[in-house]
This record gives sequence, C-alpha cells and structure tokens, in this order.
Amino acid sequence: MPVVIARVHPEPGRLQEVLDVYAEAVPLVHQEPGCELFALHTDQTSIFVVERWTTDEDLAVHSAGPTFARTRAKVAGLMRAPADVWVLDALPFGDPLKGIIQ
Repeated sequence: MPVVIARVHPEPGRLQEVLDVYAEAVPLVHQEPGCELFALHTDQTSIFVVERWTTDEDLAVHSAGPTFARTRAKVAGLMRAPADVWVLDALPFGDPLKGIIQ
C-alpha cells in the first residue's frame, strides 16, 4: 500500500485559491479505484496532501489521470515552487492501529 505525502507551496496570499481548487478535486479523487485516503492539511502557508492507495498501479493511474492533470493545470500559476512529493512504504512498528496511516 503506497502512502504519498506531498507538500504544496502556494504563492503568499494564494493559499485559499489553491485550497478551492483542491476542494473541487478531492471528491473526484475519493471515487478513483484504489483511493483509500486522500486528505488535506495546512499550516496556513503550505498544503500537505496525505494519500494511501491500494496498489502502486492505482497510484500510477491516479497520477496519469484527468483529475490530477486538471488540478495541476489550475494551480500552476498559483505556486511559488514545485510540490515536494514522497512515496513511502509503511514500517508497521508497535500497535498496528497506531503505527501506520490507515
């Protein structure tokens, strides 16, 4: 189960505009095959996207799909830097309900 953590860097003063774009996309992503988690968080400067996909193939389909492409196009002029993206494998130490993103 791949987990993705992405940090999105909106231009100063453009955070809400980027959040509005993601607000449109999130319900569509939630319907994609293999999407187990797609959640947004913010520190009021950046947006953090936390994702979990059933398989690497599901993640690849999402990344090549129309919702991802449309979202990237809509936010392109609103970013101060490219997103930082990490695709991770879980290390299930300790309590299995607390040791991994579920």
